[in-house]
Amino acid sequence: MNLVDLGYAQAGAGDALTSHAQSAIAHIVGFPDDVPDEARADLYTGYRKRWDANHPAVLYAVIDGNYVQATAEMEKNKKVEKVEIGMHHVFSYSQQEFGKLKTTQPALHAVMQPIRENIVDYCSGCLSDLKGKARKIIKKENPTPRAPNLDFSDWLMDREKGIIPEMQAKCKTAKKRGDATADEVRLKEAIAAFLAKWKP
Repeated sequence: MNLVDLGYAQAGAGDALTSHAQSAIAHIVGFPDDVPDEARADLYTGYRKRWDANHPAVLYAVIDGNYVQATAEMEKNKKVEKVEIGMHHVFSYSQQEFGKLKTTQPALHAVMQPIRENIVDYCSGCLSDLKGKARKIIKKENPTPRAPNLDFSDWLMDREKGIIPEMQAKCKTAKKRGDATADEVRLKEAIAAFLAKWKP
């Protein structure tokens, strides 16, 4: 394997995803945090088309109610019932209709169920990748300013993020767990003594 070619191809795929995410941000209101039903449906239609291009339908023969991949002889035999099963056939059923097949045509359902699940997972992964890339783009374009570093004394006395409120919270939690060493009164007295010594 030529890793240079691999790296080049991977970078190209990354550039393509960046371009697609930028288009999604520009044309889908609220993306990526919100994806309207119509937009999601359109994206999923495209994802399913791509999946279908990579996974052509397979011809099955129906033998005694069971579905088996058709052999060359079965294909030629006009007396053998045959059906092509792929993305289009699987998604010609609504979710409700597909669910009923488990009872009405269990053999057909058994063949189509893993195909449907694979396609659903594929579509979900594609959308997740698109949303993830869009979030990275937005974060890069609108970086969150870093909080300034506090002096040690300021950090120590910080009522929200300092060590003192953290000790108080942990002591309270430990006491609820039944920790006999978690003495809130003793901690309060110790903090008061410490602050009396530390404060300028």
